[in-house]
Amino acid sequence: MPPVKFGLMTQIQMPRPWGQNAEVTAYRNAIDQVVAAEAAGFEYFWVTEQHFFREIGHSPCPDMIMSAVSQRTSTIRLGFAVIVMTVHNPYHVAERVATLDVLSNGRVEFGMGRGSTHYMVEPYHVDRATERELAAEATEAVMKMWEHEYFPGYKGKHFDLIDRYVTPRPVQAPHPPLWAAASNLSSYERIGQQGLGVIGVTRNSIDETRDAIRAYRAAIRGADRSQFIGKYPNEQVGGFALACCDTDDRVGRDIACAAARWYNGDNQAELNPKRFATAGGVEAVVNKFRTRANDELIEDGMAIGGNPDTISRIVEKWAEAGLDQMIFILQAGYTTQDQIMRSIDLIGEKVIPRFASKVTVAAG
Repeated sequence: MPPVKFGLMTQIQMPRPWGQNAEVTAYRNAIDQVVAAEAAGFEYFWVTEQHFFREIGHSPCPDMIMSAVSQRTSTIRLGFAVIVMTVHNPYHVAERVATLDVLSNGRVEFGMGRGSTHYMVEPYHVDRATERELAAEATEAVMKMWEHEYFPGYKGKHFDLIDRYVTPRPVQAPHPPLWAAASNLSSYERIGQQGLGVIGVTRNSIDETRDAIRAYRAAIRGADRSQFIGKYPNEQVGGFALACCDTDDRVGRDIACAAARWYNGDNQAELNPKRFATAGGVEAVVNKFRTRANDELIEDGMAIGGNPDTISRIVEKWAEAGLDQMIFILQAGYTTQDQIMRSIDLIGEKVIPRFASKVTVAAG
């Protein structure tokens, strides 16, 4: 088997109906999942930033979730997937990411983006026409804050930031590894040109994604390094998939596919129509899943479910397409905590060891 890293991702989905203290339970369950994932051999934990999406994502403050996780773990990397750069002041981003890096003793992965839908950023008065340049300016300012012990200030079209000491400093020098999310296959090449790691989504099949990964590799290896956002390239391709592992292959397949369909818009959540603006709208995404039977979703790599043998086979297909890190979303839709914890244990015992490698990616 080719070497593959494994990650766990959550956005804390909470489909109705809700019981008493549902959010308290969901957050505690999420932390327990990460503790179990580290023990099972997962190397990364990723949290998406979601605002105002009741049921769909109750994770508006990923830094706080990962701060709690940092105190119950010691090795698993803590990744933002991603910080919505358009809704935060750059000082705030630099301070909070660095604080988590300090609390975790240098385990942060810094993913950045601009928000997947206007519904999420509209309350912050973000203009969709200028959001890309707004996110770019915010990112550039944060990088300058980490580059200089005394930040000299930054002036752009959207920000006029005065000089200050920005503390704390990140443990990882000159900065944590940098990533960007790719909701669209066309984004892979652009992200490579910026020198960033890419976090893709398996709502696009393995066959659909293969050429985009190749374009990313060519771009990051052939790019002008002066155009990189960070001080070093982070050549890594991650992809997140809705997943479930069970000793019964059919059970694992059906749970994973049910979660994938719910996560990808086939649900009755009140805010569902507001989703997937950058992926062609919710109906376009839903239809990709409705036109495939469960076994087709598995074979196309758009959901990863089944017994450990089936999961290993599909992960291997993704690895052969160029994926470096397989990121599982196990908590989605109506998947139960017991099913999630069973998946973590089985993946750790019977899947991860098949892809183990001593090869690591250098930070500089």
